[in-house]
Amino acid sequence: MNKQGKSLILGLMLIIFLILGFMVKGSSEGVLFDVDIMKYIHNNANPRTLSFMKFISFIGSVNFLLPVTAMGISYTLIKKKYYISKLLLLSTLGSYLLNYLLKQFFQRTRPLEFFLVNQGGLSFPSGHSMVTMTLYSTIAFLLAKKVDNDRKKKLIHIISFVMICLMGISRIYLGVHWPTDVIGGYLIGYIFYCISIKLIKE
Repeated sequence: MNKQGKSLILGLMLIIFLILGFMVKGSSEGVLFDVDIMKYIHNNANPRTLSFMKFISFIGSVNFLLPVTAMGISYTLIKKKYYISKLLLLSTLGSYLLNYLLKQFFQRTRPLEFFLVNQGGLSFPSGHSMVTMTLYSTIAFLLAKKVDNDRKKKLIHIISFVMICLMGISRIYLGVHWPTDVIGGYLIGYIFYCISIKLIKE
């Protein structure tokens, strides 16, 4: 895809994100398909799936990602791979900061009536979805650059895609985010990833 086409897609993604954001701004209610999906999941939840979703959610949490990323950044600094260090730093701390600012602006309440675990804070956009979209996409981008084999490149991107999808599903399953929070997180997370790749030059 050419540069103009990519810019158009990113522009459309931003428009959709803003539409969703202003639809839910200051709201404590679900919109569009939110409530139907949450009710279905809530009514069909089971202990095994709940445990798995808790684990997936944990590996997308601040408590897991920040220490792991800090170790990765430290290692790349020691190896003088400053390009990788800067990308990892921007994709984690940068996306966490942007997510915080967006949540403060949109002020959407979490779906309290669907909680299967306790969770504080605001809801839109989903931080787990946004940060994992940015970080896992960045990691996949960096790994794919080191691989010559097309099959291996595809496998890297598939694994990244699956992990990103599971993260969003886990947040909805646990009842701590509306589906539109997750969609919003994915949209702005991918936009931030693309901006990061452009900003940080190798």
